[in-house]
Amino acid sequence: MGTSHQPQRPPRPDEVLAFHNGDTLGNIPVIREAPPQRFPWKATMAMGAVAIVVGFCAALLLDHPAPNGQVADAEAHARSTPGAVPTERVKAAVASPSATRSSSVRAAPSPSVSRTASCLPVRFKMPGGPADCRSKADICAPGAPWYLADIEALCGGPAPLQAVHIISEPPTGGDPGSSFCLAWTGSGEGVGKDAVLLMNAPGYQCGAALVGADGQAVHPDGTSVFSAIPSDCTESYPDTRMTYPAVLDFPNDGGAQPPQYVCVLANVGA
Repeated sequence: MGTSHQPQRPPRPDEVLAFHNGDTLGNIPVIREAPPQRFPWKATMAMGAVAIVVGFCAALLLDHPAPNGQVADAEAHARSTPGAVPTERVKAAVASPSATRSSSVRAAPSPSVSRTASCLPVRFKMPGGPADCRSKADICAPGAPWYLADIEALCGGPAPLQAVHIISEPPTGGDPGSSFCLAWTGSGEGVGKDAVLLMNAPGYQCGAALVGADGQAVHPDGTSVFSAIPSDCTESYPDTRMTYPAVLDFPNDGGAQPPQYVCVLANVGA
């Protein structure tokens, strides 16, 4: 017997629409190719724009000057150095520089003898004498034993004339042509000193010796150390105030004896 084939009917319109929508005729699977994936340009551009904005803001913050340049530098150093001091402590240290200055001042060594307005390095009597430190007033005082090179520049010239009031002239014996000296009484400060005039007396009784303009206490030719007019006094110890001019008056004599000008050599130390 021959096999008879039934003629196939053409698909209905609804079946054609179902086939194109994914349904198959007779449940036969249809393999479709997956559509190619497109690169997410929109998302990538949005993220790039956000990154640009963030970077621009960071650049503005870095370029903007800090209120205090020292604080900014200290903070940067603290961030970049491992184990650095925290930012708040750095700010506190920079905000109070006086503490650092005071500690550095305390740590600085001070010289044993410093040249300041109240203390000047000097020597006793001579350039090689013991060192000391004295004020200008002490150095320039008449009779002061402090040696300072070019002392007249400091004191404004040679020692000025000093007034000495002779309150008594007790006899001590000896040759009138020998040395004279003054024994200070400790009174009359300000307008002149009071003193006792001694002749040929032991040295320990004398606060100062009377010398001539040449610095000599005894003149071999017999001339006196006294003068009727002021004279420049040769310094027995140059660049000190140990030798200075003075005028002796004799108030107890009621003006019977005229003033006498002398050079006084202070008796200071050995």
